Amino acid sequence: MSTWDNAIRHTRALESALDTKLSNYSRIGADIAGGGGVSGVEAAEEGVGGYRLVEEEVEELLDKTCRANDQLDQALSDLSSHCNGPTPPSTSMQNALSRHRSNLDDYRRDYTRIKRNIESALAKSDLLGSVRRDIDSYKAARASQTEALLADRDHIDASHRMIDEITATAQATRQAFFEDSATIRNINARMGRVANQIPGINKLIAAIGTRRRRDQYIIAGVAAACILFLLWYMFG
Repeated sequence: MSTWDNAIRHTRALESALDTKLSNYSRIGADIAGGGGVSGVEAAEEGVGGYRLVEEEVEELLDKTCRANDQLDQALSDLSSHCNGPTPPSTSMQNALSRHRSNLDDYRRDYTRIKRNIESALAKSDLLGSVRRDIDSYKAARASQTEALLADRDHIDASHRMIDEITATAQATRQAFFEDSATIRNINARMGRVANQIPGINKLIAAIGTRRRRDQYIIAGVAAACILFLLWYMFG
């Protein structure tokens, strides 16, 4: 088998692998653009099976295909330099080389277009993700503020309940003071009435004492008279 045949087979195999890999790369790009599969920062950091790995494989195949076209060109040049050989270059060979170079240009354009679309989709996804994170942060901040306000409200409600309890206790204490004051007033009134009755009792006791002293004087006078009468009777 000639050098040209080997080079053409190798180029076709590379083109077939490149076509398959570009189709896979395009599908991943469509998934990213459509929001499915990998996207944003996660897509940029994706490992095996991610778009970065496929991208590197496509670039490697493009480089190999480019070298394969160079080998075709070299094989065609070798045939031209040996035009008197058994298989001089033909027009079909030249057309084949041109077709393979045109295919390589198409692959490069497709790769560049798909890569640009992926980068655009990733930038859009990152922007949306940033906006979403900002919204989530805002919601979290609002939730935190709401929780703080609710906590403050709970503290205020607790303070109000404590004030109500203290007020109720104060009112109960005041009512008890009023009741005690009424009791003390009643006691004072009773003591006043008793005190008012004491002078009458004193007068009664004084009258009784006066009468007893008078009775004693009378008895003493009668006894003295009796003694005097006996003395007069005995010695008179």
